[in-house]
Amino acid sequence: MIPRRRFGLIPGLAALLCAGLLLGHLRSSSPPTALHRQHAAATIAAPAAAPFAAEPATAAVHVRDPERALREGSLRGTVADGGVSTGFGGRLKPDRALRRLFDYYLTLLGETDLRGIRQLLHEDLLHRHLDALLVGEVMQTFDRYARYQQAAAELADQPGLPLAGQFARVDALRRQMLGETLAEAFYGDEQASRQQLLQRLAIESERNLPDAEKARQLQALDAALPAAEREARARTRIGDLVQQQTALLDDTHADPATRYAERAQTWGGAAAGRLAQLDQQRALWQARLDAYAQQSQRISANDALDAQQRQAALLQLLRDSFHGPERIQVQAMMEYNSLPGTSTQ
Repeated sequence: MIPRRRFGLIPGLAALLCAGLLLGHLRSSSPPTALHRQHAAATIAAPAAAPFAAEPATAAVHVRDPERALREGSLRGTVADGGVSTGFGGRLKPDRALRRLFDYYLTLLGETDLRGIRQLLHEDLLHRHLDALLVGEVMQTFDRYARYQQAAAELADQPGLPLAGQFARVDALRRQMLGETLAEAFYGDEQASRQQLLQRLAIESERNLPDAEKARQLQALDAALPAAEREARARTRIGDLVQQQTALLDDTHADPATRYAERAQTWGGAAAGRLAQLDQQRALWQARLDAYAQQSQRISANDALDAQQRQAALLQLLRDSFHGPERIQVQAMMEYNSLPGTSTQ
């Protein structure tokens, strides 16, 4: 049986979700549909460098079927995240949405190679009916981003530095490889948040600073945050309270009427109703996880299967039981809990 606490929503996600429900910021979305793309009409040039690849740039690179990776892999049944924005004269305007689009396809790394991912992105851009010059700008930006990701991965393998030193080193690498404009568009908000975090840590760690002065300095930091960041922090704080209240209700095995009454008293009737719906979703999700765990254990205990057959059966069970991001979450849960299962990588 999968532990219910540990196998709820991923830590932090539930808090943000609950807070969004309470503040009315949770947007409804239609069920995910398969990503519709049309095949590229022209041959796609390989990137100037070969990030994430062990072979030299001149070596022949084996391309695992990218269409199959998208159709059957970890992104099966999902819609591409992010998008492409334009500025003056229809030129590319880099922003966080463009980075999300790149990250969406780079999730397939390991299921296909970078050349295949580049092909899928190019087909997506053609499907969006973008101008040819704009498509070229996006692909060039993707190549720069992919090379940066490769360099960042190599940097992470080097001996560690204090937290401030690590942030500074990564920021310098971004600006060196992406340029000031692209680095700011992709990471500007994160950089500001990291600097704020470092300041908060410095204040918290100052032993000779009275508690009252610490609180004053921390409040001053919060007041200097952008409005969106202040709102996000407020949602997180509310979400933490909702999680704590829900844990108490779970511990006491409160019935639905009691759960509604307790929540309505604190958050209001509308929020209590939405949280009741979230309870139902959690229960359904937990039931699916329990069923999957039981079937996984039966496969693992089946002595009639050899190791290869058992691995194949576990992989097929994972694919049949969960889709897209669900599968990624379950795999993370399996690794954390050392449960029977397998990886699609």
